[in-house]
Amino acid sequence: MSFLHSICSKLSYLLAGGYAVVTLSSPVMGAKPDAKPAAPEVPLLAVKPILDHGPTPLPMALKYAQLDVSKVSKQSAAQFEIVKALSQKFQILNTKIAVIQKTIQDTKQQIKTDSSLLKKARAELKRLSEVKAKSPARKGSEPLKAVKPLPDLEQLSIEISNNEKQVKALAQALKEVQKKLEELKKQVAVEKKQLGFLKTKESQFTEIASLFREKSPVADPKLLREVASYQHTRPLYSCKIDPNGNYLLAGAQDSVFNRWDLVSAANTKLLGHNSWVRRFDLHGSTSLMVTGAYEGKIAWWDINAHQPKPKHLIVAHKGYVRGVSVSPDGKLVATAGNDRLVKIWSIQKAELIQTLQGHEHQIYNVKFHPGGRYLLSGDLRGNLKQWDTKTWKTVRDFDGSAIYKYDTTFRGHIGGVRGMDISQDGKYFAISGIGQVSNAFAGIGVPTVVLFDWETGKQLAIMTPSDNFKGTCWGVRFHPQSDFIAAVGGNSSGMIWFWKLGEQKPFFSQKVKSVPYDLDFHPDGLRMCIAGYDKTARLFSMGPKAPFELAKQKAKTKKKK
Repeated sequence: MSFLHSICSKLSYLLAGGYAVVTLSSPVMGAKPDAKPAAPEVPLLAVKPILDHGPTPLPMALKYAQLDVSKVSKQSAAQFEIVKALSQKFQILNTKIAVIQKTIQDTKQQIKTDSSLLKKARAELKRLSEVKAKSPARKGSEPLKAVKPLPDLEQLSIEISNNEKQVKALAQALKEVQKKLEELKKQVAVEKKQLGFLKTKESQFTEIASLFREKSPVADPKLLREVASYQHTRPLYSCKIDPNGNYLLAGAQDSVFNRWDLVSAANTKLLGHNSWVRRFDLHGSTSLMVTGAYEGKIAWWDINAHQPKPKHLIVAHKGYVRGVSVSPDGKLVATAGNDRLVKIWSIQKAELIQTLQGHEHQIYNVKFHPGGRYLLSGDLRGNLKQWDTKTWKTVRDFDGSAIYKYDTTFRGHIGGVRGMDISQDGKYFAISGIGQVSNAFAGIGVPTVVLFDWETGKQLAIMTPSDNFKGTCWGVRFHPQSDFIAAVGGNSSGMIWFWKLGEQKPFFSQKVKSVPYDLDFHPDGLRMCIAGYDKTARLFSMGPKAPFELAKQKAKTKKKK
């Protein structure tokens, strides 16, 4: 029993830590899954060969570069006004401090003068008293008088006391103003730094736009380089770039959903869920976003709002929401989860329209076909279902068992459709996960992508790393022009892989600093983002290097020499 307890404890740890690759089978130990055909060792050939048309020029990249220039220019101007206003406030406080210090100095001098006068007056009174005591007054003689008229000692004492109180009050006020000045000084430094950052970005984006104006760029994964990073406080599990290229959005291992401005890097926290947001989707022509969380709820958001709040927050599933997809026309949203159900909701009314049953295991992903007529869903065992959005009936089933295994030693399921995407032209779809598992308990297997032809439903390729890398492929995406497929994953370390459509081995791979759990392409086709377990979202570029990048590279090379 102690061995069994150890296994269960280990599984609980894996699930809690985000590495949920093993799901125990039914409570009856030793129960085996239903008979299922083994995954094909060699992928089936496509009915139609996939032609390598080479890299596609991306003329739209110039549009987004110009939008970046325009946006950063406006942000720089606004930031300059912020710095200007704070600097003016800084000068006002400085002047106020000088006035208080001068008032304190003058008041102290007045106290000193009055105290001296009081001291002399008291001394004179004492002298007169002593003289009077030694020389008794004679009848008819003049009373003794001070050499000079004496001030009202009581009134003078009151004035000195009041001035001393004033000095104390002024000293306290001075401390408070000086504290405000120090805080303001730090704020000015921060805002000036941000202004410098934006000015640098403005110069860089201008260079990039100029470069793209000369020649339409192409995406080259071999030029992949990190151009920005965005930090959170917990591991990140999901990410997307909005269709307008303004924001990087990411869900994390907490209830905070992040929106980072891609130009200024400003972060806005979207609060509403009480658990992790593993899946979400956006609609291309609107500012709509729908998020799904492990608490079983889904939420509607306007991502362009200054401080987005949930427009609707409703219970959608029993257990985790693992899949969210907005229809191309923006009228429907499909969700899926651990309750083995696919649910269809009205975007406008936030009401349930249809519940689709058929999966026998947890559903990990769901996605509308770009044509809008069909919906695709995939589960723990690699079963894929195509649904007709007019009848909501199952049209076809696909076999994705290459990314699933039942481990007879540990009596558990491992794998599933961890990532899923459909090419923008609707011709292909891909799923990703872990294949060729040798140890389910440790999650040892091969990161795997399975590519399908949409028309025929046949597998075109089973795509794996070219080296002996082990782990799970957590996310997969088609390049907007279908020039290649990108996928991310890992186990103890992280990788990004790039395959040409139909090829089994990647033409380029890039190691990254932490295991990435999701990825997305920027609408310009040149940039992509990943969500990392190291609490960092990273933005990469695959475009040609701008002059400022080449200069930096040259300086770095020169420094090494």
